Amino acid sequence: MTRAGPLEGIAVLMAGRSTPAALLGRLLADLGARVVTLCRSPDHGGPFERWLHSAAQSASGWDQASRLLQTADVLVCDAEGDERLAALGLGAPELPHRSPELVAVRLSAFGLTGPLRDAPATERTLQALAGLTSATGTEGEPSVLSVVGLASRTAALSGLIAVVAGLIGRERGGGGDYLDIAEFDSLFTLTGTLLPSVALAGRPPRRTGNRHGMAAPWNSYTCQDAPVVICTMGEPIWHRLTAVLGRRDLPDDPRFADTAARVRNADELDEILGKWTAGQRAVDVVTALRAAGIPCAQVAAPEEVRDGAAARRRGLVTDPSGTPGSPLRSLIPAVTDGPMPRQGGLWEPIARGTPPLRGVRLLEVGSYTAGPHAGRLLAQLGADVLKVEPPHGEGSRRLAQQVAGVGYLYYVNNAGKRSCRLDLADAEDRAGFERLLAGCDIVLTNLAADTLTAQGLAPDQILSRHGVVHCTVTGHGLAAADRSVDTVIQAESGIMRLVGGPGAGLRTPVSSADVLGAYLAAAAAVVSTYVRLRTEHGCAADVALFDSAVWLTQDRWFTAPPARAPHLVRAADGTVLVDAEGPPPRAEGPVAAVLDAAAAVGVPAAPLHDLTRAVRHPQVLARRMAVARDCAGTTVLITGNHLRSLLREDPPPTCAPVDQNDPVWLQPAPTEGQQ
Repeated sequence: MTRAGPLEGIAVLMAGRSTPAALLGRLLADLGARVVTLCRSPDHGGPFERWLHSAAQSASGWDQASRLLQTADVLVCDAEGDERLAALGLGAPELPHRSPELVAVRLSAFGLTGPLRDAPATERTLQALAGLTSATGTEGEPSVLSVVGLASRTAALSGLIAVVAGLIGRERGGGGDYLDIAEFDSLFTLTGTLLPSVALAGRPPRRTGNRHGMAAPWNSYTCQDAPVVICTMGEPIWHRLTAVLGRRDLPDDPRFADTAARVRNADELDEILGKWTAGQRAVDVVTALRAAGIPCAQVAAPEEVRDGAAARRRGLVTDPSGTPGSPLRSLIPAVTDGPMPRQGGLWEPIARGTPPLRGVRLLEVGSYTAGPHAGRLLAQLGADVLKVEPPHGEGSRRLAQQVAGVGYLYYVNNAGKRSCRLDLADAEDRAGFERLLAGCDIVLTNLAADTLTAQGLAPDQILSRHGVVHCTVTGHGLAAADRSVDTVIQAESGIMRLVGGPGAGLRTPVSSADVLGAYLAAAAAVVSTYVRLRTEHGCAADVALFDSAVWLTQDRWFTAPPARAPHLVRAADGTVLVDAEGPPPRAEGPVAAVLDAAAAVGVPAAPLHDLTRAVRHPQVLARRMAVARDCAGTTVLITGNHLRSLLREDPPPTCAPVDQNDPVWLQPAPTEGQQ
């Protein structure tokens, strides 16, 4: 089955050609679905656009929509396509009644609700409105505009997660679904790491360039031929770095005695590293540091990534001319040789109107962002996520910006879960963990390959005994056996050059490689779960952060005119970004007047908000994308649930399991027939 594609036999009707819709359609086709489009492919465009639209078969026209929907399993539409379908009596209000088993997803800039639901938008206006533009760059310097397509890519992966989960829900008796996925909501989910300063101090996050607010040295450095990034965190890596530098005196220097001291004296550290790298080639610096286990990479341009060996090895380039490829090595699982005994809650029927993963048991073993954020996404679809932490707790609990003694990042990435603490080296705790394994459906982890093997958690170790989905997310896949960090992935994938331009470039102000990798991992987990449901085979998904990051840059692989600079219009009370071909609309007065003038002529525009204002924007409030939770008397802001269904329950996320320690599975909720 997986040789032909996990979604073999699924019929998809495309009623949209916006970038998120086209990306989702391409992913579904590459996973084996038969995709038919009602829209003509664009008559112009370069190699990326031709590849993007080449997998779908064209139908004869919109008059065929009603007939094609009778046999479709999935409908993908954008705002324009939804409008055309609504004129045919096939819009969101009517379609679920006409096609109750259809899984439909509408991808648009702002979604079906909120004051901006009909407003035009571009990637740059969305990033400005979400507070990302104002957070990009270096403190004391102007904000930097990015051409990285974060909104379109997170929306497309959100659509993939929701569609495949919807197919699982349908197989379990839950019927069809209608998903309302907004690019702006999807983009806003990336701001979680920036929310602490807003919630705890009432101020926008600082622009840190390529530095890290909680670790040093961590920056980009110039070599003889190209810039590199070097990232250290914790004492072991710091000591290994000083050994490579031949500066064993540095750990005894009071200025660098611990992480906090090194962060305070980052300027001095950057000067020391900069002098060392300046006299060497980038490849020699990277080779020496990686050999010592220090995260490091050369800052690559997108076209260098396209022509490099790593992208070809991962299947992200499909021929010598540089044709892009979808991240299928991450999305398509390896399956066991034969069916395995059923376990977990996947085969339990669900009632209509309940989340599609209701009763599915997910065992999460991981820390910080990529694994935990993926687990949170699946919890939003109803999965019972039980987070297994070591006795001293998951690593993000000890990060800075703490609430009730727990790092803020833990609250952001672990909402909606349960938690327990187990020492896997202890016989009694290990026996308890084995009982959890025997009752789960999915094992999700972002531990390194050697750690997984040492703890008996590697895919072959688990799948030899349990018929589950095993999903790992690492920097470059398990075979690479490396320990990459977000900034390194951004550097080597081409992202940094798309943010900062020539030279060292700039990382995005959010952990975009980690979070997009989490989306890819959640997508791989539901694809694998769909395969398991249909075949009863165990599945192993090997997800690489590198795949999601390179996929994000593919539209910039080929020669193209420089990105047109948007207009920054100074208003009486702020700045408006107007993303227009010609001159911006003439308007005087406050920001609201400039926005009204742009809206009157259909030009995308957005206020250049910082995050303190973005969280209070009426669109964010209407869509419940900034959720306040009381934790030990402190208000914590977390991002909301953007996987919005018009037909199923959409409960807001609950608090993170800060004080829980309950190493058992919950009894499944009764279905309608059992009540």
